[in-house]
Amino acid sequence: MLVSMAMRSEGFDAVGPMTRRELQASRPRRPWLLIVASLLLAVLSAVLWAKWEESRVRAERLQAEIKQVYAETEALRTQAARAQQRATQLERQLRDGETDRSFARPRATRAR
Repeated sequence: MLVSMAMRSEGFDAVGPMTRRELQASRPRRPWLLIVASLLLAVLSAVLWAKWEESRVRAERLQAEIKQVYAETEALRTQAARAQQRATQLERQLRDGETDRSFARPRATRAR
């Protein structure tokens, strides 16, 4: 281990002192495009999640409204069917009443 450290120190001495600019140039640069792309992806994800949440809530409201409309439609359909049955029943009673009256009152013939 001491031998390797000695070699390292010799290596640095052979290169000589480095200036600040050389040190900065030798350091790897940050991948700014990747950083910006990551931040953009995070922002887009947040925006899309918020819009998805709004759409989901709106869809739930619309489904509840459709359910209510279907219930009202069925109630109106039932009411219309009952009204139709009642009208048919009244017409039948009216016809039966006219028939009963015609049998109850024989037509009188006029005497001349």
